[in-house]
Amino acid sequence: MKPLFLTPILLSCAVGHAASLSLTPCNITGLTEPARCGALDVPENPQRPKGRHLSISVVMIPATAAPVRPDPIAVVMGGPGEDAIGAAADLAAQFADLRKDHDLLLVDQRGTGRSGALRCDLYSPQNPTASLRDLFPIDAVKRCEQQLSERADLTQYTYTHFANDLEQVRRALGYGPLNLSGGSYGTRAAQIFMRAFPNSVRTAYLGSVVPIDIAIPGPFAATLQAALERMLDACLTDPDCKAAFPNLRAEFRQMVLRLDSSQARVTIPGGTDTTVLGRGRVAEWFRSKLYRPRSAASLPWLIQDVRAVCPQWVRAGISSLAMRRGAAAAIQDPLSARSPGPRIRGQFDALRLQPRCDGPAQPQAVGPAL
Repeated sequence: MKPLFLTPILLSCAVGHAASLSLTPCNITGLTEPARCGALDVPENPQRPKGRHLSISVVMIPATAAPVRPDPIAVVMGGPGEDAIGAAADLAAQFADLRKDHDLLLVDQRGTGRSGALRCDLYSPQNPTASLRDLFPIDAVKRCEQQLSERADLTQYTYTHFANDLEQVRRALGYGPLNLSGGSYGTRAAQIFMRAFPNSVRTAYLGSVVPIDIAIPGPFAATLQAALERMLDACLTDPDCKAAFPNLRAEFRQMVLRLDSSQARVTIPGGTDTTVLGRGRVAEWFRSKLYRPRSAASLPWLIQDVRAVCPQWVRAGISSLAMRRGAAAAIQDPLSARSPGPRIRGQFDALRLQPRCDGPAQPQAVGPAL
C-alpha cells in the first residue's frame, strides 16, 4: 500500500502538460440559461498515455453579471455515480446568488454521465426475489463487472484520477483556484483534490462529510441505527406525533418480526406472482429515508401500516438498482479499505441498522433494530 502523502506528487506529475479544451454554446436539458460545453481528452490510465482514452465532459454556466471573478464554483457530485451535468438546472438555481460574479463549472467524473458512464443493470426480471433481498445482488454485480471490464480498466476510476481530470480542466480553461462544493461521497473526492492541489482551491464547502480515514460502508449500520433511534425518540417527545403513533416502537418491532418470518409478500409491478420482501432490502430503504429530516418524518406512517407501504418498497427497491457507476469501479478505490474497524460483511444487505455488524448484537443495545 502506497503512503497517502505520495498522492500529490504522483498527481502533480500527471498534469505537467497543458491540456486542450474549448467550449462552445450548447443547450442542456432543463436549463433555460445559456451554457457552454466541451470535452477534455485524457488517457484512462495516466501511466499509459497511448492506451485507451476518455472524453471528460464539461459544462460551464456563465456568471449572470460582470465583472466575472476568475474563481468558478466547481461542484463535486456524490453517490458515487451522480453526474453533474444531468443536474445542471438544479445546480444553476441552487447557486443563483453566487453566480452573479462566478461561473458554474460542471464536470462529469470519469465513469459517470457523459464521461464514459459505467452503468450496471442490476435488476433481473427473471429473479426479482434477489433484487428485493439484496441492494447489490452478488451475481448481478459479478456479471456487470465482467461486462464493464471488457471496455474499461476499472482500477482507473478512482478519486485520484478524478482529481487529476478536474485539475486539467481548470488549467485548460485558464481559471484560478476553484470554489469546491461537495456533499457525501463528493466530500471525499474534494478532500483528495485539496490535498493533491492545495493551490488550486480557494474555498471548499463540504456537506455530510465522509472522512478519508473511515472505511466505507463500515460505520453505516451504527450511524443509521442512531438516526433511527433519534427518529423514534423525536416522535415520542412530540405531542402530535405521540398522539398519532402511541405504539410506534412496538409497531416497528412487529414490522421487523414480520419481515424476519417471511410474512411480507409482495407482488412485483407488472406481474401476478408474489415474492418475499427481505429485511435487508427494507433496511436499505429506511437508510435512504433517514438521510434527511423531511423524508425521515414519513417513517412513522410507513411503520404503522406496513401492508400499505409494501408496494412502495418494491418500487423503491427496483428503481434504485440502476447504478450510474460500475459497482466494481467504486470498490476498486483503495481508500475504501484503509481503515480497519467494523465492516459490513459480504453482501450490502447485511446493513441492518444494528449497533454492530461483526458479531452478534450486544445486550446493551436499546430499541428495535432492522
